[in-house]
Amino acid sequence: MPLYRDRVAEELEGKKSEFTGKAINQKAVEEFQGAAQNLTSEFSPEDIKQALEEYELPSALPTEEYSEDGDLIVSFEESSGWESHEAVNNWAKKNIRGVTTVAADGSQIDPVTEFEQPVGLVQAVWIANSHTDEGDYQRDVETKVLSPEDILFEDPNTGHIQVDNEEVPLSRFETEMQVLEKQIKKYSEESEPPVVLYDGPLILSFAQMFDQPVRERYGDALARVLAASKHHEVPVVGYTAGSKASDFAKMIEKLDLIDASSSVRDYQIFEEMTENWGDRTILFNSRRDNSLNQLQTTYHGVEYDFSESILFSYMQIGSGPQLDRLDLPEWVLEEDLVDHVMSVIRSECGVGRGYPEILQAADADAVISRQDREEFLRMYQDFSDENDIELRWNNKALSKKRRRR
Repeated sequence: MPLYRDRVAEELEGKKSEFTGKAINQKAVEEFQGAAQNLTSEFSPEDIKQALEEYELPSALPTEEYSEDGDLIVSFEESSGWESHEAVNNWAKKNIRGVTTVAADGSQIDPVTEFEQPVGLVQAVWIANSHTDEGDYQRDVETKVLSPEDILFEDPNTGHIQVDNEEVPLSRFETEMQVLEKQIKKYSEESEPPVVLYDGPLILSFAQMFDQPVRERYGDALARVLAASKHHEVPVVGYTAGSKASDFAKMIEKLDLIDASSSVRDYQIFEEMTENWGDRTILFNSRRDNSLNQLQTTYHGVEYDFSESILFSYMQIGSGPQLDRLDLPEWVLEEDLVDHVMSVIRSECGVGRGYPEILQAADADAVISRQDREEFLRMYQDFSDENDIELRWNNKALSKKRRRR
């Protein structure tokens, strides 16, 4: 069926108020900005912690980067004189030379239900760039086929066999994390500390919608990456472009520094404070939600708990109005590696014109096109034929296939 543009236009027009009603409340933003600018002069770190001790989840807490009468912004003054991307690119290439960056990204083919025996696929691509004159650039992929045994389950309420639509994205996430864990170990002996980037946050708020076993699998997969990072002393960074998080804003609300609550985002508070390309906020400890409690695991016989150890900062690095958010484990701050990590991130974004080049490369390699999906189906059919596996079409899918010939 084609897109009925006139009907879509009517529907959009009918919902205009629902979209415009979400417009930025500039007065509220300014109120939050004023409270933030006065924060360090009115509150010491101890004052904030004491004021928020009644909250099990205070949204955010200060780190050792916070100082009374200090600044919330770490300025990158070196960029203030740059007038072209060429200047950014030249600095970035020189600055990152000899430092290895690693990234992974995944893609998936959701359960293929055209056949009575469904099948799925996940793959995770990893790339490592050592930034040497010799162009030492490595990449590989890990692939996992999900069989009916992985995908199907019996509904306890009805007794019917159903497709588990959560299994493929969960397996994809686990595969991405396994790839990152392996690369952390592989590159842990570098002379300069490598930096591993994950395209997404290090906080699994989205997983709270799932039942406990699924939440635990998401949490354990990420916790193992964090544990490997700490064990091997290889910084890992969760990178969120244009983040809409509000951990800091909600902390301001809980401190009663504003008259009323509002859906103000962290980037709206900080964007006026960051003047130079590469400026960042000081680090805060995220205490957002209960998903942090899932970040516990055992690695090399040691128990790790990262429920109170995920830090975040916002950086002015792209061309748009929003700031990018960086999540990193607390040990990076404790080991005095923050400046190194932030410098590497700036360099990656300088080469990538506002977004880490290594993440762009991983994303481009990982994507599965519609043609790839069709090729996978053909491979599945050929495999079934070669192994005398009866592969029957789902009646509904077969009917669609006939109609579209």
